[in-house]
Amino acid sequence: MKILRPFIILSWLLLLTTSNAFSADTGFRGKAGFDIKGFKANLQPNVGWLAGGRWAGYFGTSQVYMGVAAYFGAPTGLTITKEKMYYGGIVLGVDHSLSKTTVFEANLLLGYGEGQMTQFALVERSHYVVESGIGLGFGLGDGWRMTFAGSYLHMAEAKNFSGPTFGIRFQYRSSASRKPND
Repeated sequence: MKILRPFIILSWLLLLTTSNAFSADTGFRGKAGFDIKGFKANLQPNVGWLAGGRWAGYFGTSQVYMGVAAYFGAPTGLTITKEKMYYGGIVLGVDHSLSKTTVFEANLLLGYGEGQMTQFALVERSHYVVESGIGLGFGLGDGWRMTFAGSYLHMAEAKNFSGPTFGIRFQYRSSASRKPND
């Protein structure tokens, strides 16, 4: 039941962000992608790995977006049976073009997270997760982009699962319009 609540919340957020009221114009633009991140938990000597994804929609014709994201993995590099960590929430961000093929991105994730390390008999969950990040993206063609990103994950009630992340994101950005529903 404790795992079910965050997924229900994320489902409602996804429903909210995909509704017609979210789109300020009739030409919906969005992006979706998956990440692979290295993660260095506070007070831990090893680097762990996280995988996840995000989906976001742009506000009107601006470069400001809002969406949802979720990540899961092993925070210090051991197997998932010995440790696990997940977090997710709402993502707010902005893209800024530096050239035809290069984009700077800044974003903020607000949500929920939980971690477990059996070797230390440690289970912590946080109802307040903040992850601020930046990235440098390069166009791959046909709407695809590869972004090198870094961030800091702060879990207010789970200090042992807070720390810096670094990784690579592959995402598809749509620029196509959808027809208005009249």
